[in-house]
Amino acid sequence: MSSATLAPKVPGSYIKGIACGGRHSAVITDAGALLSFGWGLHGQCGQGNTNDVLSPTCVSSLLGSQIEGIAAGLWHTLCISVEGRVHAFGGNQFGQLGLGTDADEVETLPRILDAPLFGSKNAKIVSCGARHSAILTEDSKVYCWGWNKYGQLGLGDTIDRNVPSQVPIDDCLAKTISCGWWHTLLLAETTI
Repeated sequence: MSSATLAPKVPGSYIKGIACGGRHSAVITDAGALLSFGWGLHGQCGQGNTNDVLSPTCVSSLLGSQIEGIAAGLWHTLCISVEGRVHAFGGNQFGQLGLGTDADEVETLPRILDAPLFGSKNAKIVSCGARHSAILTEDSKVYCWGWNKYGQLGLGDTIDRNVPSQVPIDDCLAKTISCGWWHTLLLAETTI
């Protein structure tokens, strides 16, 4: 068997996390390696190109980070490292990557989301809708961004955002978040 047919060793022994997007999927190994596969037209597989990925393939640019959380949208993917950094890649038509732009562009390699708004708080949970994104930080704050036609960002309007915006939550402690295709749910407990 030639060396060209041998797959490189992926760190880890088993899969500990999964996410399904519109037409792509991503998995995390127990060692924190991210593998992606599926439709790649918008760079949502993070392989540095817009090719389809026919079998689970390691996102080699993230091998220096241990990934612990993953979410996949229609055309984009977000993941969180053990240090709480958010990496974003894929389509950004509505600002769903949170990078401050919303042109019809793609990020084919993971980019770290630089959000000074988070302060020193790390991301804990990430979720993607069709064209919007949300995170929950370790201090129970919720941030949303992207497409907002139906008010799915929870910001009281229907204006798209291309950077994370804090969702006002009064008298509640956020526990988890989940984005649907065009909506977002927050599970919280009251603090009063």
